[in-house]
Amino acid sequence: MTNTTSGKPGRATDEFLRHILSRQKCLIVDRASQFDPRGLPSAEQLAETVAFAPQDGSIWLCGQRMMLLQGAAFGAIRRELIEALGIDKARGLLTRIGWQAGARDAAQVSEQWPDGDHASLYSAGPRLHMLEGMVNVEVVRFEIDSDIGHFYSEFLWHNSLEAEQHIATYGLSNEPACWMEIGYASGYASSLLGRLVVFREQECRATGKHACRIIGKPAEEWEDLDADLAHLDAGDFLSRSTYTAGLETELAELPEMPDEPSMVGVSAAFVAATQLLERVAPTQATVLLTGESGVGKELFARTLHQASPRRNTPLVALNCATLPENLVEAELFGVERGAFTGAERSRPGRFERASGGTLFLDEIGTLSLSAQSKILRALQEGEIERVGGTTPIRVDVRVIAATNVDLRREVAEGRFREDLFYRLNVFPIHLPPLRERREDIPLLMSYFLRKFSARHGRQLAGISARLVNALLTYDFPGNIRELQNLIERGVIAAGDGEVMDVFHLSEGGTSPVSPPVGLTAEGRLSAPPEMTGRRSSTPATPERSSEVSRGASDEAPELASLLAFVSGREQALGTSLEEIERLLVQLALERSGGNITAAAQMLGMSRAQVSYRLKGK
Repeated sequence: MTNTTSGKPGRATDEFLRHILSRQKCLIVDRASQFDPRGLPSAEQLAETVAFAPQDGSIWLCGQRMMLLQGAAFGAIRRELIEALGIDKARGLLTRIGWQAGARDAAQVSEQWPDGDHASLYSAGPRLHMLEGMVNVEVVRFEIDSDIGHFYSEFLWHNSLEAEQHIATYGLSNEPACWMEIGYASGYASSLLGRLVVFREQECRATGKHACRIIGKPAEEWEDLDADLAHLDAGDFLSRSTYTAGLETELAELPEMPDEPSMVGVSAAFVAATQLLERVAPTQATVLLTGESGVGKELFARTLHQASPRRNTPLVALNCATLPENLVEAELFGVERGAFTGAERSRPGRFERASGGTLFLDEIGTLSLSAQSKILRALQEGEIERVGGTTPIRVDVRVIAATNVDLRREVAEGRFREDLFYRLNVFPIHLPPLRERREDIPLLMSYFLRKFSARHGRQLAGISARLVNALLTYDFPGNIRELQNLIERGVIAAGDGEVMDVFHLSEGGTSPVSPPVGLTAEGRLSAPPEMTGRRSSTPATPERSSEVSRGASDEAPELASLLAFVSGREQALGTSLEEIERLLVQLALERSGGNITAAAQMLGMSRAQVSYRLKGK
């Protein structure tokens, strides 16, 4: 193996090789001569990792968001790249994109099946490539022996999408054209095996062959490796960090808090919120955290405090919604001895206790107008007076406020002081609900699994693909707090050595989440979940259907009429569509905790459509 790439110094190449292999898992294999279709993961198990969530426009594969794209559109993108960059640079770019995709799939497969059959873990790459619609893979020869460091793979690729689009645009070529697919195979094998594996296309359909024939070997067994590494472009690859981007996303230099929950997430919405946090943390600005209940506002506040210059001073938290009206002032500002019956001694309030540090006021929108006016004075003047006191007390407090209501609307309706709103809204940060950061759900599931397994002394084998997909497509009205609750319940319900599945989350025989829309063994979409979004673990029978109809009749006659009409027991609907719509909207609002946007997503409607029907009630 040579030490230089075309036009690149050897040092960059060596650094490149260390870079791409530094964090990969070594696959230990004694001997395998062919892929065993009965191994773990099987093709059927890989198919089970596919989930469709049309209600929010998402497709998931092995916990990664995917995209369906017309083959002709892919061909158009490819043509534009070639015309804009030239064929060599376009080939390098597509090879690197393929490498990243293969490396990501290898990382997901290793995590999903840590005890998987070794040969099947490797063969999952070609199978995933087929699931993703790129190519049909036929195994010609496969040999791997870790004892002697031997590796050899030979495949036939049939119906290659990349070759097909190249022919459609340029006709037959003198050179192989499956650049992105070669990058995928090399990235998957190198990531999984922990050593640089290079695949080359010996024959290609784009050159007029009936199929593409590819061979993969360790890099040192190939001659003239410079050309292969040139397509990966070591210097450019390292400078842009294209390989690691997306595989690992860290909260840049925010300190970890001992004995505190961690900030976990890689989604765009989460990263945007954390970047705002990083920007405001070193300042003294007042911060307003907004977002639904359960999104992690208190954790963000604690992280912000730890990242600020006040990290070594007190962080005092107060949930304003838990305070009775007659105790708000005393709790915030303190009490002088004898101020009222029972005040036998003086004590400081939250503002005094937080002086020099940070005061976190959660659910600030629940405070009365009287309490709001006193907080406003404390923020404006930097001083307070205890209840029953006459001497002003200077305080140096940074306030972080949080609310799950729209304070602008509260101001408009006279329930929140406008001047206090502007005093708090110096630097607002909106924390997204979990349904807007679904890419974080597998990470959060793994984090909570480790946390609660340690807490409860359990040793689970992992989480099933079916459960991952079910939670990826669930609406989560309770956000991260609800996910945490579900995983803790699953840890307790599942036995040691068992894989956590959907049925482990059941509440009184009914699972709060439904199996997602996925693929059957025949490659067709499975049946969608029930319209309500919740599915009983008990199979449906005629007797049970009658029981459901009777229950619906007792609680909602409109639903009973609909069920009777759909089942054919009644020839007429027996109720108006408006009444059925009203019932569905009411049910969705109840399940979303009054959140109109979430209710609209449950029903497959726009927010405006739900609002219109609410006005017509």
